[in-house]
Parts: sequence; C-alpha cells; structure tokens
Amino acid sequence: MARPDRSVLHVLPHAGGGGDTYVDMLEPMPGYRMTRVHLAPARKPGPVGVARGLLELARRARGHDLVHVHGEGAASLLLPFLRLHRSIVTLHGLHLLRRATGARQRIATLNVRAILRAADRTICVSSAEQAVLASAAGSALTEARTTVVHNGTQLPGDSIAAERLEIRAELGIDASAFVGIWVGSLDERRDPVAVARAAEDTGTTLLFVGRGRLSGDIERAARGHVRLLGQRSDVPRLLQAADVFVLMSQREGLSFALVEAMAHGLPAVVADIPENIETIGDSGIAVPYGDADAVANAFRRLAADPAARGELAARARRRAADEFSAEQMIEGTRAVYDRVLGASL
Repeated sequence: MARPDRSVLHVLPHAGGGGDTYVDMLEPMPGYRMTRVHLAPARKPGPVGVARGLLELARRARGHDLVHVHGEGAASLLLPFLRLHRSIVTLHGLHLLRRATGARQRIATLNVRAILRAADRTICVSSAEQAVLASAAGSALTEARTTVVHNGTQLPGDSIAAERLEIRAELGIDASAFVGIWVGSLDERRDPVAVARAAEDTGTTLLFVGRGRLSGDIERAARGHVRLLGQRSDVPRLLQAADVFVLMSQREGLSFALVEAMAHGLPAVVADIPENIETIGDSGIAVPYGDADAVANAFRRLAADPAARGELAARARRRAADEFSAEQMIEGTRAVYDRVLGASL
C-alpha cells in the first residue's frame, strides 16, 4: 500500500519574495503536501505583526510531519520551535550574518551556530553560501549539519522568433535593438542605478522589472533607453524580448531570477560575488559590484558580437538544465525530507 502523503509546513518571514518562489517550486514534490504560514504580511513588520504571525504558526503547526523554516531571521526567532519539531531550515543567503559588523557579527555568528544545532538539517542553496557558513560556524559543524540543494527553475519550451518580435512590438522596442532586462527589487543591495547609467552610456534598451526605494533614482538617471515596468506577472514573456540579463548584487543565496533567465537562453552580466559566479559558470560575464563602466563594457562586448552572445546563450540554457532544474531542486529537497523523517532508512 502506498504511503500517505506527509505534510510540510513552510514558515516564511513575510509574504512575497524568494521564499514564496521557493515553496512554489517544491509544490509538485511527490509524497509531500506543502502548506505555508507567513510571520508577517510584508517586509519589516512591527512587533504586533510578528506576534500575530507567531500565534498563527503555533496554531497551524499541529498535525504537520515537518516544519521548514526560511531565513536565518525567522529561524532565530523559532529556535525552541525548531528543537520541538522535525525541522529543516533554508538560509537563503545568510543576509543577517553577511551584513553585520563588530558585536552584531559576533551575535549573528552565535545565531547561525544555534540554528545548525537546533534544526534537524539545514539547506544551503549554493556551495558559496555553505562556505560562508563554514567560515562562521566551523567546518565540522557545517559539514555535519548542512546539505547543498541549488535553487531551480522550470525549463521553458523552445521560444519562437515571432513571439519575440510580438513582445518587442508591444513594448515599442525595435526588432534590431540590443535589450537588457533586470528582474528584482530596486534597492541599495542591488545598486540598479549603476546598471541604468551603463545602459544609457551604451544605448542599451534596459527593462527594469520590479519596485524598490531606488526607483526614483533610476528615473532621474534615465535619458531615453531605460524603462521602468514595475511589478509584472509576465516575466517569462518579457525574458523572450531580451538579449542579456543583469544582476548587480552585494549578497545572494542563489538568484531564482538569474537561473530563470539562463533557462530562457540569456547570457547574464552579474556582480562578481561567489554565488553569482557559481551560478553562471562560463555562460555570462562577472563584473565588480556597482562598477558602471564594467557593466557598460560588458554591454558593448555582447552587443557587438552576436555570435559570441549566441554561444553564451546556448551555454546558459545547458547549464540551467544540467544544474538548476526544478526537478533537481525537488529531488534534492525530497532527499533531505526523507532523511529527516526516516523514510529512506
């Protein structure tokens, strides 16, 4: 007789963002049912909002076989909860640890060590993230308590040239234009203004998909080539209209937007942090964070050599299929779940 599906409660710090995308990717996992609870309705909630989220978690946790907590911030709030339940933590970039300095960094280091000991297993979404964790928490503890499972993406079917032209026509973009696309928040951690300046300096049509505190700064930097599209629900269609993807980030876990763009055959220009380099391999160009001149040079290089751009595009598609498919993410995470629950023993 088939084993009944086991239930996993995903605990997310807030609604929207990469955490929800992560759970969306895991939804088709055979043998497991996914539900989720958000500790807050949006980023940076007040104490009342967090308290409500914790009460909702306490109510919802009963009857689940496994609790999967997302982010070191949420996990630090839930250390006793992690010890009381079969639990998994996915760190999603170690942003608290990596932006802390001085005494706060020492506290953040103690925090990640406590998380590793409290959870049954911790998932790192990249080898680079695991290396940062090992540097902070110690190699022995990290090796014993963590598993690397890359974030993944659904692989699209073959794009049709007519669809690309149709989307460009909708956006008012010439068929021959060199087009870049940015998908993600517009905030200080990602310095979109440097990318906007590079686009204007090189005549690159650049589509910004997303919102954030720096939207006004981008508008002021725009001189005709940069377009702010806001939040969109048709990102896969927009990717078909582009020639290059751009990700300028100080910190990452492993970007869902980046691997989705690679799956659509877009070479990427990325900030040269280890997580981004691990993701693109030889299928894109890494530049110093916030260096508008380096981004501009990458745009010029790709725009001037369609054949080289096509080779990078083919590499990006192969790399997404070989290393970052949704199926690989699901199977890797399922193996962690089975291990924690004893199903593979």
